[in-house]
Amino acid sequence: MTASAASSSPALLPGVAVVALILLLPGWVVARAARLNASAALALAPALGCAIAGTAEILAQVVGAPWCPWGWGFIAALTALVAVVARLLAGRGEAVGRRLGASRADRVILGSGLAVAVAVPALVFLTTLPGADYPAQAFDAVFHLSAVATIREGGNASMLGGLADLYGGRAVYYPTVWHGVVALAPGGAVAATNAAVLAVLSLVWPLAAFGMLAQLTGPGTATDIEAGPDGDCLRAVAIAVTVALSAGLVAFALLPMTALAVWPYALSVLGLPGVMVVMEVLRIDTAQSPRRRAVAWLLLVGACGGVMAAHGTGLFNLMVLGLPFAAGALGRLRHLHGQARAWLFCGGAAGILALVVGGWLLRGSLASVMGYRRPGGGLAGAVGTAAQALADLPMYGSYTGSLIPTGAVFGVLVIVGAWKGRYERRLRPWLAAWLLALALVVMVGGPQWAGRQLGSPWYLQKARIAPLVLLPALVLASGAVQALAARLYQQRTAQWRRAGAAALVLLATVPVLTRIPLERALVASIYDPKRIQYGTLVTPDEISLFERATAVLPDDAVVVGAPSLGGAYLWSLGGVRVAYPMRAAPTKNTPQAELLEAWPELDHHTCEVLDELGAEFFFINTDATASGSVTGAAPLRWDAPLAQVPDTGLELVDSEGAAQIWRITGCEGDAPGSDTATSSASRVSSFKRS
Repeated sequence: MTASAASSSPALLPGVAVVALILLLPGWVVARAARLNASAALALAPALGCAIAGTAEILAQVVGAPWCPWGWGFIAALTALVAVVARLLAGRGEAVGRRLGASRADRVILGSGLAVAVAVPALVFLTTLPGADYPAQAFDAVFHLSAVATIREGGNASMLGGLADLYGGRAVYYPTVWHGVVALAPGGAVAATNAAVLAVLSLVWPLAAFGMLAQLTGPGTATDIEAGPDGDCLRAVAIAVTVALSAGLVAFALLPMTALAVWPYALSVLGLPGVMVVMEVLRIDTAQSPRRRAVAWLLLVGACGGVMAAHGTGLFNLMVLGLPFAAGALGRLRHLHGQARAWLFCGGAAGILALVVGGWLLRGSLASVMGYRRPGGGLAGAVGTAAQALADLPMYGSYTGSLIPTGAVFGVLVIVGAWKGRYERRLRPWLAAWLLALALVVMVGGPQWAGRQLGSPWYLQKARIAPLVLLPALVLASGAVQALAARLYQQRTAQWRRAGAAALVLLATVPVLTRIPLERALVASIYDPKRIQYGTLVTPDEISLFERATAVLPDDAVVVGAPSLGGAYLWSLGGVRVAYPMRAAPTKNTPQAELLEAWPELDHHTCEVLDELGAEFFFINTDATASGSVTGAAPLRWDAPLAQVPDTGLELVDSEGAAQIWRITGCEGDAPGSDTATSSASRVSSFKRS
């Protein structure tokens, strides 16, 4: 568990390759079959990949096939089927999308920027991760790790009830695309999840951002040189510098993938670049045939479906980023005629109808979401949030290096790009989207009032909205870099041009390198045993105990343990089922809720509930210092009763340090005052918290 980065890398590489393959290849194949060029298909790949994976999960459930390993077959079959249909619909013709420069210099420039975007996150993650199978420790991470374990064990990865075992057997809706993809990766649930996090940070996100910028960074209007071969070089510089800068930005993907550990939500955000690209294709390529436009609309529908399949909040993300596109489409409606107008009208009507129907079907859930409450930040909070958004400062937690102002470099570029967007048509919708998302996050970070509830779909959490600010900001920043490169290119002497090139290299690297301490702090906040931000959930002693649990417990064992003390990790680390697999409180009127009321008394009622759960074992960790963690053990919540030890009726099975697994013998007819029970109680009491 103390493996270095050098030893972690080989262990994670197979999982990284598998996750990247599932998230990128199916969507890329379909987009290419639909006659999009390579870079446009790259941006669209994660969204379409999520749509394919989510559909495959449901189909596997319908036919009763276990997801592992049959998920591979369903994904492959769906990919082939959709690709064939896409090619038949698209017909013949040239690929749609902006082309990248074909010269060797352009390829070197683009490759260099992409290399920075890939290498830096990988280096940050691998040099901070204690080991390939060391678990993330955050509120959401507990649930997601248990979800991967239950999919592997139960074989059902469908969002329509696949995680019933986590909800006391109730079939509930929960987006499971992330968990299904991770379940197919090699290694245990923890190692596969770490590999998936690394794949997103160092491959899927950089490639999706690269594809998005390749399509949304176009020729400007300020200079004539942007129209020829030199213009291709300037565009390559803008794309490369902006992609490289993305490696030093924390709003996405680093913070959601590490400190927040909202992995399904981050996967949903990964699909948004593809949606933005297809919206741009529909907006500017008016010369397309009706057939091609129909295919583009279908791709847009598929991409939106993938975004929503990955996480339900994706619907609201689409509304924020798509509003300027919809407004522009309505404005152009009066200038269109014939089939073009009919297609646009039908597409808009279908979208509105889908929103209305979906809203009605989910009206109960929507009402619950919109009623979410979180304290406001006041006027000072609004000002601080605006500064955080412009300087790309973390909007969650407190971290070493967060005050180094290099994120402001990106903010300056965004503001310059926003200024250009006032008169450049290609930047205008992304300027509007940026302003809209910025207003939303500032409103959520500001004082409490009725309009602040518009942020409820994001749980009134600024860090979840920040990626919506970042995505259009990347487009604006690339426009600013392109204008800067054009200005430097116009210098008359070669010496000044070389100096300008050096300045661009520094612009692409220095802000990124100076951000590495902050980025490592973000990773450490859920991985470093000494620096877990909000309380340590599982200690090295517990990990050692859990990893050998299958050797000392029966195959059908179910363990009762407080999630706040690490008990939930027994499933993902050791493969042993637990009664409480997540940190969220159990639903009322379930056996889990009844046991909380009865514990730690081992009376007849408690034994009946334990029997209903099939639980015969109890886990406890009595080390309040969490093995020396700076923040100590995580605070107990609703699971506080599970931190109490029954006075009698326990028999020690295994222990490591202060972590112990006991067999509950009090429900097997042992007399409360028997020698075995008394001895067990005295041994436990010696470990009790002071």
